[in-house]
Amino acid sequence: MKYFYLAIMVTAFSHSAFANKLIFSDSSKSFSKQGADAFEQANENFRLGLKPQDFILKETKQSLLGFHYYYQQTYLGHEVEGAELVVTLNSRGHVSKIYNNTVLIRPMSQKSFIPLISEAMALDLDWNNLGVQGELLEQPKAELLFKNGQGLVYKIILSTSSPFGHYALMVDATLGTILSVEDAALPRMKRAEPALKMHNKKLPLKSFSEALTRFEKSQKPFNLFENVSFISGSAQVFDPNPVVTLGRTDLQDDSDDSLFTQAYKNEQLNEISFVNGVYHLRGPKVTLIDFESPDVAPATSADGSWLYERSQDQFNDVMTYLHIDRSVRYLESLGFTGQHAIFSKSLEIDANGVDGADNSHYIPSSRRLAFGHGCVDDNEDADVILHELGHAIQHHINPSWYGGDTGAMGEGFGDYWAASYSVTTENGLNTEVNWVFKWDGHNDCWPGRKLNAYSPTYNRRRTYAAHAPVDGGISDELWSTPIFQAFLEMYKNGVPREDIDKIILEAHFGLGSGVKMPDMASSIVKTAKELFPDKDYDEVYLRHFKKMKIL
Repeated sequence: MKYFYLAIMVTAFSHSAFANKLIFSDSSKSFSKQGADAFEQANENFRLGLKPQDFILKETKQSLLGFHYYYQQTYLGHEVEGAELVVTLNSRGHVSKIYNNTVLIRPMSQKSFIPLISEAMALDLDWNNLGVQGELLEQPKAELLFKNGQGLVYKIILSTSSPFGHYALMVDATLGTILSVEDAALPRMKRAEPALKMHNKKLPLKSFSEALTRFEKSQKPFNLFENVSFISGSAQVFDPNPVVTLGRTDLQDDSDDSLFTQAYKNEQLNEISFVNGVYHLRGPKVTLIDFESPDVAPATSADGSWLYERSQDQFNDVMTYLHIDRSVRYLESLGFTGQHAIFSKSLEIDANGVDGADNSHYIPSSRRLAFGHGCVDDNEDADVILHELGHAIQHHINPSWYGGDTGAMGEGFGDYWAASYSVTTENGLNTEVNWVFKWDGHNDCWPGRKLNAYSPTYNRRRTYAAHAPVDGGISDELWSTPIFQAFLEMYKNGVPREDIDKIILEAHFGLGSGVKMPDMASSIVKTAKELFPDKDYDEVYLRHFKKMKIL
């Protein structure tokens, strides 16, 4: 991998603290043709030594501070897995950030560049390797890539009902060997056991081709905007959860129903669908559907109201719709709308999925979310709902959010997104402010997570996956602690939540795969100074990142 950095950085920074594949620049050289010239000018001015013919412009994004050009590295006509150059231009057309994750291609035998198995063969091979006895949950995906040091590989995504899961498999395209099998979904807590071990080996395997035919025949596309009127509704919900609202940390899943009475709140539902006299929890921001087991259709209403209690599935449905719809609208209020929008279409969500497990997950391959029930149902707690939305936010900003420390940072950001909202609610600053999943966790169900875990500190020699044990805590808390404690310090000192969230969100733009915590931390500090040059927000972040030895 090629690494570069410039000694041009924000005030009071030591460059040895930064991952050197990330470059910040205060260059005043503007580009005459931004899209076409971004690669050429960045490559030439910063002496990256890259060949233009080896790259394609794959995507362009616009954020609050400028434009971001995502160039995919290619080799012999194939995309190189995890290798890209991202060039950021500010509003004046000047280079402000470069993320260089390109690779030097290793010499290999010519046989490594000739795929000897077809895409169909690779899909069938993976299907049999999983030992599938159920059905497809989503359209399978296959992509032929060049993996440096390996040659041509198929990256396969298979979502199956038994074994239940969303799987990413890597197959050698010349030998037909399976290189890796991973859980492609992002659960809010580590799964109890690998899903692959949960199928019944005594049952016969099913045919992939027959399962694919059945799946494609079963698909009935729903046009959200066909013959639909959007209208307001009403709901009874927790906001964010009974622990915060009531100030009671002694509540358990089996606590008497009467204890929750004062925790319910009546809220307006924005833009739900009204079709043929029936109200649906489907809108321009959120669409509730059923795509995972158990087979439970989303609740509808004859009068536009969802007045249910926590023991009923309808309550979980409306909790999910309201909190995600509200959070997406909050994103838009920060300026992430129109050309700056993070979400370009309605998010599809299964409020009663995950095969009935006491867990929830975001699925990057389909950009869907699903919530499980069990013990305290996950969507009884807005912390869980907003945590999963946090994964969606990151993946919509940066579709290459994988590798490096992104596992731990994804969980940490989700915890931050949930907790920073909870703080702003009634009694939010008074009830275990440094807990996340205050109702779903921190009880007899599971211990939840904390946001003030100062014991673990960053070790540059390792990589931090999601939910991984570290000294004194877990990897997720290593990232959530500094960003949430910085938030808490500023919020208590009168800094609007909106300003703080703008910094964190904007800092995610202009990055690619393999992001490490120092990369993300430096981007946050730099963004804080660019968005608010007359404030000391960057110094607050710097202090908290230094405390965890991230910077």
